[in-house]
Amino acid sequence: MDRNSARNETYKQSHLIILIVYTVMSVVLIIESFIMGWEKWAVLLVIAVLVTSWFMHIRSILRDRDRLWLYSCLMMVTYFFYGVHLTSTFDMALVMCVVIAIYTMTGEKPLVRLCQVFYMVTLGFDLATMISQGEEVTPLLVTRSLLHIGMIILAGWVACMIIDKWTKVIGSSSEEIATLKEQTDRLNNFLANVSHEIRTPVNAVMGLSSVLEKETLPENIEDNIRAISNAGHRVAEQIGDILDFTEIDMHRLSVNNEPYMIDSVVNDLLSQLSHMDQNDLDLVIDLDASVPAELRGDGEKIRKILLHLISNGFKYTKEGGVYVRIYSVPREYGINLLLEVRDTGIGMSEFEIEHIYDKFYQSDSSKTRSVGGLGIGIPIVDGFVTAMNGFMDIQSKRGIGTTVKVSIPQAVEDNSKCMSVRNKENVSVGGFLGFMTTGNIGVREFYMDMISNIVAGLYVPFHRIQSKSELEKLLKVSNISHLFVGTGEYLENREYIEELSKTIKVAVVLDRNKSLATGSKITQIPKPFYGVQIANFLNQTLDDELVEGHEKMMCPGVKVLVVDDEPMNLLVARGIFESYGMVVDTVHSGEASIAKCAGEDYDIVFMDHMMPEMDGVEAMKRLRVQASHMRKDICVVALTANAISSAREMFMSEGFDGFVPKPIELPELERVLKHVLPKAAVKYVLDDGSGRSIGGKREPADKPGDEGKEKNAEAKNADEVTAGKESSGAGSAGDGFAPLDALGVETASGLAYCGGDEEFYKELLVEYAGDPDAKLGELTKYHDSKDWKDYSIKVHAIKSTSKMIGAMELSSLALFLEEASKECDEEKVESRHKVLMETYEKIIRTIYNTYGAGSVSADGPDDDVLEFGPKGGDL
Repeated sequence: MDRNSARNETYKQSHLIILIVYTVMSVVLIIESFIMGWEKWAVLLVIAVLVTSWFMHIRSILRDRDRLWLYSCLMMVTYFFYGVHLTSTFDMALVMCVVIAIYTMTGEKPLVRLCQVFYMVTLGFDLATMISQGEEVTPLLVTRSLLHIGMIILAGWVACMIIDKWTKVIGSSSEEIATLKEQTDRLNNFLANVSHEIRTPVNAVMGLSSVLEKETLPENIEDNIRAISNAGHRVAEQIGDILDFTEIDMHRLSVNNEPYMIDSVVNDLLSQLSHMDQNDLDLVIDLDASVPAELRGDGEKIRKILLHLISNGFKYTKEGGVYVRIYSVPREYGINLLLEVRDTGIGMSEFEIEHIYDKFYQSDSSKTRSVGGLGIGIPIVDGFVTAMNGFMDIQSKRGIGTTVKVSIPQAVEDNSKCMSVRNKENVSVGGFLGFMTTGNIGVREFYMDMISNIVAGLYVPFHRIQSKSELEKLLKVSNISHLFVGTGEYLENREYIEELSKTIKVAVVLDRNKSLATGSKITQIPKPFYGVQIANFLNQTLDDELVEGHEKMMCPGVKVLVVDDEPMNLLVARGIFESYGMVVDTVHSGEASIAKCAGEDYDIVFMDHMMPEMDGVEAMKRLRVQASHMRKDICVVALTANAISSAREMFMSEGFDGFVPKPIELPELERVLKHVLPKAAVKYVLDDGSGRSIGGKREPADKPGDEGKEKNAEAKNADEVTAGKESSGAGSAGDGFAPLDALGVETASGLAYCGGDEEFYKELLVEYAGDPDAKLGELTKYHDSKDWKDYSIKVHAIKSTSKMIGAMELSSLALFLEEASKECDEEKVESRHKVLMETYEKIIRTIYNTYGAGSVSADGPDDDVLEFGPKGGDL
């Protein structure tokens, strides 16, 4: 805040106080006027002026400073009316001292001088009146007058001194605040840049280790690879935390608003937690069955909130575990999604709860502290929750544990339950679960609460069993279809449970790092587990084939092109994508990807963003134009280390089909693949190497242009004939592109962009110059309104598209203005804006008039968009 800002803020705060004082003085004056029989017309005038002042204040008429001076002048006129009556002559000084004290808070010395002047004028008028009426000038009259004048002078001097001191303090404080803010912004930018740079090598560590984990290696090497992978994931999470924290601290956090499934969020969360050292602690996930299957909001931030709260619980818990309850409350706008995380840890004192929201705060910040972390987990959670219009409550007691409750409003896309059981009438469940291997009583209660909530939510009968004898009795009197058995209960009654699995469906809830013998017909549900796995088990019958292992997503035969200027990233991407059965090609630049796609068809192109010469956005746009020209579709997914919260929205608005951040997280990659690929392109197999198909064989994906090739070829020939007829009248064929050459446009470069195809280049030019009045008007509007954000995005679009047609000088000029407008440097913008407008107008009007706006077929593709409006990303 600078000095002027501080003063403006003071104006706003002092207005109301001055008006209230003015109102009180006016009311007192009106009462005294009636008592003393003063002029009635003046009373009506005081009332009118008072009402007008309040009206101006409420409606904010005039500028703040102007209103303050107007109020002051009106108050002085009212004061003069009060003072001209001789009964008030020697009361005025006290009243004026109060007024001067109040005006001190405005920081305006001229207003203090105004008060002094009005007092002197009013007192002089009174003395003159008294003398004219024959009042004797006595020493008492003179000394009283001088004393009162001295009081007013002294009051004004003190007020001016206070204002000077206050102004000096505000000035120095503003400079310090500005310096601290600048240093904080520099630090945040540094952290963001460092984190961004580290993501590339971490991507290699995580990617290559994930590839090696799938190989058959000696046990000691497998352990080492697993340790490398876990370390890589930990570093990636910390990098993500730093980026999230800097965005929150710099008020740049963006919240996505897209459909997501809550069970997918939980599944991704468990996958990420598998890389975390849980120190033999239990994690209990209690997902309520009534939560809607599909919500609209920011599922990624929901996952991060849960991850941070669970991680905190593990850090400060030595024995027991963490309980996570996810449920919802219906509201008019959808639901409130409620997240409750409880632990059996050391708890916190009231002082620690009060400071836990502070940046970098840790209850034990000494060098010998027993837990790690950066001290930004809770501030990140608080920032996410606030950004999503939710709230968070923390309750804790030393030695008992901590409970964190989060409520976030979410819209509902699909109101059906997130999990359900088919044929409930044929399902009866037994629970031979005492969680004997869990020594902590609190964790046993967590598990029993989860089981009770799941069964109640799925509306299936449940029988709690304490011993083998109780189980035998229950089986005689009840038709139990499904039985859950704890690890301890299974180990004590192994032969009996194995025999029982031949007649009813049996699932064993396994402790971590435990497994059953090969060939067992019992379903294995490893901890941590949650309701969806229970529901899936209850939907199985005894006749269903038991599937050992986990389903793995595969995309066999899908052709992929990866574009990245970093060889290490290409190596990682090839290894990851080939593990899904994809056919992978790689290129190192945007130019190379365009050439590659001109000769081959790819199901997906994964495009890096920041590349030299041609960035990923420009390459994507050119690929779309090229594909449109070839009458085929193309799918382009951004694959980039730009992991700021607004990146997804930014890339999607630019025209990408999907977004995968680096380092590549497999759950996120699979989510995008399932979204952009046809269903027939995805199948599921077992990850134990058997290769048995669960999802069925992949049907060949429909390729753009395969259907009715002869018909398309005829249409293409017809289009070419039409385009030829139109182009013959659009300008002199002999002159070619001479009008553009005369304006300095490097048409040779533009033709090179289009692969030497003149007709395609003309189409590109027509798209570039379409609706010139609207283009120029939009740019002028942003400039005149000083909307530098949208102005920078508009000139960014001019920069990219001008380069595509060969207008290099215009592109460079637009680049200069883009950088200047991003910095809000009005002087720099004004120095080149007029030149850009003149150059841009000459080029687009020449193109428009020479080659015509109608040269593109009316039934041509609608998605050949070469410019993107200001609501796109800031790239």
